[in-house]
Amino acid sequence: MRKTLVISSILALGLGAASAQTAAPVTTTAATQVTQFTDVPAGHWAKDAVDRITQCGLIQGFPDGTFRGNENLTRYQAALIFYRMLSTNALSTCGLSQGDMTVVMNGMQEVSTELAAIATRVGDLERVTADQTARLAALEERINGMASGTANQDVTALTARIDALEAAVRNIPAGPQGPVGPQGPVGPQGPAGPQGPAGTVTTTDTTTTTTNTTTTDAPVTNTGSTTVVIGNVPTTTDTTASNLYAGVTVGAKQGDSSQPCVTKVGKNNAGKAVDYCVNIGGVVGAKSVFGPVGARVAAVYQPGWNGVSADVAATGSFDVAENFGVYAGAGLGITNSRARIAAGQTNAGYGATTGSATDPYALGLVGVEYRVNNSVAVFVEGNGRYYLSNKGVGTGLNTASSSYNANQKGFNLGGKAGLKFFF
Repeated sequence: MRKTLVISSILALGLGAASAQTAAPVTTTAATQVTQFTDVPAGHWAKDAVDRITQCGLIQGFPDGTFRGNENLTRYQAALIFYRMLSTNALSTCGLSQGDMTVVMNGMQEVSTELAAIATRVGDLERVTADQTARLAALEERINGMASGTANQDVTALTARIDALEAAVRNIPAGPQGPVGPQGPVGPQGPAGPQGPAGTVTTTDTTTTTTNTTTTDAPVTNTGSTTVVIGNVPTTTDTTASNLYAGVTVGAKQGDSSQPCVTKVGKNNAGKAVDYCVNIGGVVGAKSVFGPVGARVAAVYQPGWNGVSADVAATGSFDVAENFGVYAGAGLGITNSRARIAAGQTNAGYGATTGSATDPYALGLVGVEYRVNNSVAVFVEGNGRYYLSNKGVGTGLNTASSSYNANQKGFNLGGKAGLKFFF
């Protein structure tokens, strides 16, 4: 145990003496020969150990009076400590007996083999370090040679192989051409080119001279009674169709065969006279109110039996070709005409000599129209009315005096043609 303690003490002295030098200390107490280091103040945890090894002469410190206990111990410093310990018999002045000195020497002999092995390993490490330093120097030399443009054999061989590979790639024959791919989309239109030079303009009073010099449209200049046109003047056509319209109509509807209207249009196949009541009227409306759904109001005047009809209808318009369309609709209306003679009276059902009556009806219509231009259209229309009563002669419902009923219901067919003016 004591032997181990002494060896540990020697190692502690060596490791703790990180700053051992041959220079003299700054301040020394003559009685104890202890150096007062400026970086080992009183109360320091290692001050006693530092003072002891300094008293024994193993450590002398640095010339600036510092111990530098936190620095690493070099091999030179360790050799100096052991040299002082062996050659100057420094331990004998530290209060160690001859027996303690013997133990210390024996301990050093026991660790001498380990110290020799450590020295051998350190020598091997130094050789490895030297070899690595030489290899790094050679590598740096090669890198410097490559940077300065000096090509060695490896670089020359690599360059030759790359050149041979490029030549082989260029000499590979082309394969068969593949199928043509689909055509890509049309690209955007490029910017307009510069305007060409102006042409010669000849101006004469009351004369119009036109000179075409380029395909660029030019303005029209009017001076007094002379008009000079330079370039091509395009014809402007308004292609935007109007929505609102008003029109006039001429038409006819079925009449009561027992009470004919003023004009008889013709006869049917049975040879019996069929009366149609002619009428004239007007219409206003819009083709589109909600999408393709529009609305219209129409009124007609029927000279026969002094009848007037007015109705309102919702319509749907559909274009089937350029400037040509069809439409259909439904609505409600009333007819006001000369009143019929009440049931139970003489000539019941015939038109009265005075007075008028009103009959409501449901309306259905279908027609076609052709737009002459954006402002005018011609149309032909067929309509059917379902009367809910038969109080006036203008309904056109056939009535026999023996079976007349003012609440009679029935269909009446008619048609009209006319012009629409859009605005």
